[in-house]
Amino acid sequence: MKYIAFLRAVNVGGHNKIKMDELKSLFISLGHKNVQTVIQSGNVIFETSENNLKTITNKIEIKLKEFMKKEIKVFVKKSSELEKIVTGNPFGKTKADDKIKTYVFFLYQEPRAKIKIPFKSAAGDVNVFRIIDRQVFIIVKKTPGKASSPNDLIEKTFGVPATARNWNVVCKIVEKASE
Repeated sequence: MKYIAFLRAVNVGGHNKIKMDELKSLFISLGHKNVQTVIQSGNVIFETSENNLKTITNKIEIKLKEFMKKEIKVFVKKSSELEKIVTGNPFGKTKADDKIKTYVFFLYQEPRAKIKIPFKSAAGDVNVFRIIDRQVFIIVKKTPGKASSPNDLIEKTFGVPATARNWNVVCKIVEKASE
């Protein structure tokens, strides 16, 4: 079975640095096959005969903690599950441009809080418009002179750790996984 792992907060702002060849070796050391890394932000495509997501995730997190000396949350998804989402394109005709950004947030576990969709941030710059399983789809309006970072908002709103990827990056990863 093919999976995609998204690591939280690696190689961001000079923190939690890990080279992609080291990350690839770490996954191979766990017995995973056909391991590929995609972009420097901690995205890994791999295959394993193990089919329990919790077991896969726990083994990766333990190995990462041994290697990095720090706890790193890992979000493992079936490649087929993400391919179905990408094919369905939850963003529809909305495209990222110089005024908006499109993101997928992967929640680490079931959210502690439920929200009514659509949900807008108090400032009105973040719009949560769809949730599929533990994936949250948002549109962020860019405000001149202000950098919007929805990470804290999403984690606070749902009450669980999350990691974000730009929608275009998710599409590229899924495309690479289907090759």
